[in-house]
Amino acid sequence: MTAARPPVSPLIAGWTLFLLFLANVLNVGDRMLLGVVTEPVRHDLALSDTQMALANGLLFVLFNLVAGLFIARLVDRGKRVRILAIGIAGWSIATAATGLSRNFPELAAARLAVGIGEATAFPAVMSLIPDLFRPQVRGTAIGVFQSSSFIGIVGGTILAGVVAAWLGWRPMFVVCGIAGVVLAIVVTLTVREPAREERRDPADDARHWLAGMAAGLRRVLAIPGFVPLALGFGISAMMGAVLGAWGPAFLQRSHGVPLREVGIVIGPAVGIGGLAGTLVSGAIADRLVRRHGSMSAMLRLPLVALPLAAPFMAGFIFAPTLLATMLCAAGMNFLLSCAFVPCINYAVTRAGAGDRALVSTVMLAASGLVGGALGPLIVGALSDALTPQLGAQGLRQALAAMIASPLVATAFLVAAFRRAPGAPAGRAQPA
Repeated sequence: MTAARPPVSPLIAGWTLFLLFLANVLNVGDRMLLGVVTEPVRHDLALSDTQMALANGLLFVLFNLVAGLFIARLVDRGKRVRILAIGIAGWSIATAATGLSRNFPELAAARLAVGIGEATAFPAVMSLIPDLFRPQVRGTAIGVFQSSSFIGIVGGTILAGVVAAWLGWRPMFVVCGIAGVVLAIVVTLTVREPAREERRDPADDARHWLAGMAAGLRRVLAIPGFVPLALGFGISAMMGAVLGAWGPAFLQRSHGVPLREVGIVIGPAVGIGGLAGTLVSGAIADRLVRRHGSMSAMLRLPLVALPLAAPFMAGFIFAPTLLATMLCAAGMNFLLSCAFVPCINYAVTRAGAGDRALVSTVMLAASGLVGGALGPLIVGALSDALTPQLGAQGLRQALAAMIASPLVATAFLVAAFRRAPGAPAGRAQPA
């Protein structure tokens, strides 16, 4: 049942968005840490590239997504702020525990715990933002929130490289974990739960929780064009995940960048490009919706941006100088990030109010399984296979396997755009 909600004041909405922004900075920053220190961790724990890809990619993502499906239903029915605060504290403690790892099983277990904790962030935020901001400015709000990912990339890579070179990689994880626990306390004490657009009977939810999740998944998958949208979104995220997992190691192996400088080199180039792309795409998505009067109009943006990312991706991998490499990385991340806001905003707006956390989690699952899991694992396995013959250049050739990914993603998004009905701007459409 939909009920009238009291308006949320701009001050409260702004403060809440600011803390959500900070939570995602730590979320993404903590996720970047292991990628930056791949080389010292790999040497200290005697691991292969495939094992590092499993710990930093597939295992992390699988547990993150499985937990995310269950957490999403809790978010759609429970106290979102409380769930988010518990998640921040949980992944932060697990981040600190990563620094205590002595072998692959312990490293993998810590990363699994980080993944489960971080599964709270995205569905909670994607459920909260529609209850804080009007549809006409929602794309901008999502763009501002998502820009925090690139602040996390910049801060996480720089902090990891500098602190790991100064104190060692183990204390670096502990320092970052403590920061997250502090933020969890601030969120708990200062953020109030906003009223929902849709209210449900809690007793009914308890009786039919699993059935409700299955029904919600059916509704989400039945949204016209959603399946190719999710697949295209996931494939578009492959190079971003590969960059986080293997970019620092690539710069160290192929360009001779030392550990203490790798974060300073890769963080600003990748972060500024992604930050600009996210903010610009959010504003353009809102303008496209207003101009065409249809929510599906925002999908026009990634159809243009993603194909343009492929040559920049090739430049990042094969450019002969470090300066050219990082300029291409900035351009590549700008264009790849233009897919995030339109795809997520369209999916969340098309879903019913009671399925927003779930639909955002399914989108995140596609991004995680295809991008965050398969991308780094493919590159790690190829690198292990090619390194005996090519030495340090094996990783470069493994990265080249990703160049076609933006073009494949575009093909799926074209299919999604063709199947998506023109929804009146500013109205959430039930599935």
